[in-house]
Amino acid sequence: MSQVLGEVAERRLTESAAEAIRGAIAETGGREVFFAGSLDSEGRVESVRVCARGTEGAVPAIFEGIRTREVVIHNHPSGHIAPSEADLQLAVHFSNNGHGVYIVDNDAARVFVVVEPFDESSVQRLNPSELGAALEPGGVLSKALSDFEVRPQQRAMMESVARAFNHDGIAVVEAPTGVGKTIAYLLPAVAWARQNRERVVVSTRTINLQEQVVHKDIPVLNRCFEKPVQAALVKGRGNYLCQRKLQRAIGEATLFDDDEDAKSLKSIAEWADTTTDGSLSDLAFVPKRDLWNRVCSESDICSAGNCPNADRCFVGRARREIAKADVLVVNHHMLFSDLSIKEELGNFSAPAVLPAFQRVVFDEAHSIEESATEHFGMSAARIGLMALLGRFLRSERGHERGLLPYLKVSLIREAKNFAGSDINAIIELIDTEVQPALVSARDGGLAAFESLRSWALQHTDDSGRESRLRLTQSLLEDKELRQLHGVYVQPACEELQRCAQLCGRLHGMVKDLGVPGDAPESPFLTELLQLESYRNRLLRMAAAMAEATSAKLAENTVRWIEVDRGNPGIVRVARCPLEVGKPLAEWVYGNLKTVVMTSATLTVDQKFDYFGSRVGTGRVAESRVETQQLDTPFSYEEQAMLGVVNDLPSPEEKDFLEPCAEAIGEAIEIAGGSAFVLFTSYYALDFTHRRLAPALTRAGITPLKQGEVSRSHLLDRFRSDVTSVLFATDSFWEGVDVAGDSLRCVIVPRLPFRVPTEPIQQARAEAISAAGGNAFTDYTVPQAVIKFRQGFGRLIRRRSDHGAILVLDKRLVTKPYGRIFLHSLPGVRIVRGPKKAVFGAMRNFYDSNLDSTHDARGDDT
Repeated sequence: MSQVLGEVAERRLTESAAEAIRGAIAETGGREVFFAGSLDSEGRVESVRVCARGTEGAVPAIFEGIRTREVVIHNHPSGHIAPSEADLQLAVHFSNNGHGVYIVDNDAARVFVVVEPFDESSVQRLNPSELGAALEPGGVLSKALSDFEVRPQQRAMMESVARAFNHDGIAVVEAPTGVGKTIAYLLPAVAWARQNRERVVVSTRTINLQEQVVHKDIPVLNRCFEKPVQAALVKGRGNYLCQRKLQRAIGEATLFDDDEDAKSLKSIAEWADTTTDGSLSDLAFVPKRDLWNRVCSESDICSAGNCPNADRCFVGRARREIAKADVLVVNHHMLFSDLSIKEELGNFSAPAVLPAFQRVVFDEAHSIEESATEHFGMSAARIGLMALLGRFLRSERGHERGLLPYLKVSLIREAKNFAGSDINAIIELIDTEVQPALVSARDGGLAAFESLRSWALQHTDDSGRESRLRLTQSLLEDKELRQLHGVYVQPACEELQRCAQLCGRLHGMVKDLGVPGDAPESPFLTELLQLESYRNRLLRMAAAMAEATSAKLAENTVRWIEVDRGNPGIVRVARCPLEVGKPLAEWVYGNLKTVVMTSATLTVDQKFDYFGSRVGTGRVAESRVETQQLDTPFSYEEQAMLGVVNDLPSPEEKDFLEPCAEAIGEAIEIAGGSAFVLFTSYYALDFTHRRLAPALTRAGITPLKQGEVSRSHLLDRFRSDVTSVLFATDSFWEGVDVAGDSLRCVIVPRLPFRVPTEPIQQARAEAISAAGGNAFTDYTVPQAVIKFRQGFGRLIRRRSDHGAILVLDKRLVTKPYGRIFLHSLPGVRIVRGPKKAVFGAMRNFYDSNLDSTHDARGDDT
């Protein structure tokens, strides 16, 4: 054939295959055709066969007929061959099963490669020696990084990760701060993606690490090698603006909104015309949460390729970049959302949150169990139910707002295009049935949650503000709860189901109106999508509420009720898996080829036993799992001291807080500020801060308290003021990097044991005991050790750092389990004894390291 193919098509299709594609498309009059293509030895499509004609809906039906290594090819009659959202979802379905996915134009002159074909026989194994050369003196990294250091631990980790990629293994690596673990896993991960054209996912817990990987580390590696890879930081859909919802919100603003909201919407609209990113982080101001919710993208009300704004869709643009990316950088929240959807569908290759992947790196892997627990569960909350019902109808500043009022206005606006009787019937359904049903559902839901709150408070002796009552089998059989379930909960669920049923009727009646004149779509498309979405959410809410107080506790589950004694509006029922190790081993590791897990804190007492038992690697064949514990590159003997005061009351005693606060004040004075005080409860934090803040301020030390401003602003203030001290709790124990003179002291008032009466803690402890184990030593202590090590790790972040860790919990040296805590730390000098002796040692330590401290200050400037 004389036609010259475009450059990409010429590389992907043989002349005969292109001609066959053109012919089949012509036979249908230029409509959409789906092909299965076979590859030749050079990786080009050499022959095709027609599998389906029509739309994407026909594709699943032909899936079973596609052979190994074949490529799924279809045309876009419009000539625009960039993949739509529907194309990307189908690509996930096919690529997870080893099929490439191509899109062509009707002339087969251009090809868009959505997913590369994957050929097992052509896998290029990694060469650790070649990769290791990049980490040597004179290597490419030494030329790209001004602060490059040769680190034997970094190379050892890189080789372990490379083996996991080469042999479809699981690498579990404890890499202390200073090893350079990010480069150690990225070097083989990027090389694998580059050599084999196979996607790799990197999952972290914190956004800071995500941004570091995408904007700093991968660009460095790309500068070092001839063939760069494309990386994408994957954000949740709710981070992006939806053009359709924005247009709807602007139209609604003229009817319902106040001046402030209208002004904010105008600013967002102006930004939407100039932004190329379209995500919340690119917006110059922070809109109110409710306002952003009205304009952000939502998967279940997205019309994808049918949207008139498809060519301007920020999510679609981002998803196309993600589909092309070799390395996806996500957070644990998003990754486990993806995996939990696949688990619910029972199909690991089903379209979910992320494109297809079979190789993943978990950084900050010590939090895997917590993330998996959260996302393999379900919950329903009073505040969530009210928000959902408010999306239909709510009253604000004397105005009715929500989907139903806007739908009625839209119906009236479009009345001239439809039969008046049809419009009137829909409005009558809204007024006489849907709105009353929503009111009944609201009243029933409020009554159900209030009854559960009152009952839960009667059955808990927790004196704190927030209480969680675990719903054991015996409590679920409580006569009063069974009565509450029948009188309040079940009727509320039935009211929600009735609302969902009416939404279905309303959806059908609006849809039956059709499309007026030459309009390309229904003028009520947004409302139809929202009706369907909200209907599904009502059903999910009803299911979660009904399960929460049902009489039978399912296997491997924990249920509980949460209440806030100070806020009657906060009531939540929840369910999560008792154990995630087994489903992770069977569902996740069994469906992934390579899994890398790394963190600075994975071992307890120098062993991986606890971590492996909690996340399920202990259930995987030993031949597939390789563990590696790396040495610290820091000299803790010289850089740090650990002081343990043993003459204060035990934290379990009532008179602990007062002398503890006094000791904290003295320690801060010795250190001259530059301190973290890491609490295990907000009550203790608040008590100590109130007690010490005035005196610290008079002494020229700035007291900062978690919760006063945002976490990032708090850290910025702490870093910039070397005299400051930060009183903080849970989230500051980990994921915080403060180097140099800004942080010279970490104070731990009490060991970070979790509250034993928390439902998940209690249930897991009972399960361990029932299986013949010791819940305290097998679960409670190891969990606290990991947390303690995270807090300990805040202090020394660079070779030039010096500082003291002070523990005011004498159990560290008086209880047998204290040995496990201490043996889990690097070789730091330990000073234990009365407060006077320990504080004297701290003064000597700071005096002897004064010159080093000044050097550190100079280094960090």
